[in-house]
Amino acid sequence: MPASCPECGSRFLHVSRRRSWKERLDIIGFTRHLRCADCKARFVAKTVDWRDLLFARCPMCHRMDLNLWSLEHYQPGRWMRFKIILGGHRFRCEYCRINFVGMRSRKERFTFKRWVRRNEPQNEAK
Repeated sequence: MPASCPECGSRFLHVSRRRSWKERLDIIGFTRHLRCADCKARFVAKTVDWRDLLFARCPMCHRMDLNLWSLEHYQPGRWMRFKIILGGHRFRCEYCRINFVGMRSRKERFTFKRWVRRNEPQNEAK
């Protein structure tokens, strides 16, 4: 999902539960009701950006900030090796912890700075 939270700017989002029939029909217009995992804000955002179809994304969580993996640390199966021979790129999603091969280029590089900020303990408001 290319969207980010309007309250805190976080990209740790998930699809919120639909509350009405109108919200169920919003998927036709490529808009979804999302909830931020950091600040719990609920908002509506477009989940498809046509320009992002040119870049690789995780097959599990659809994130686009990916790392690379090497053949020294992971032995791919036959189908993945075949795609590598054809010119595929080796990507790793740090959120899902899966390795995959994609034919598209990577849009954004994963950084642990965002990961550390996400996993910090929340300060209690007094």
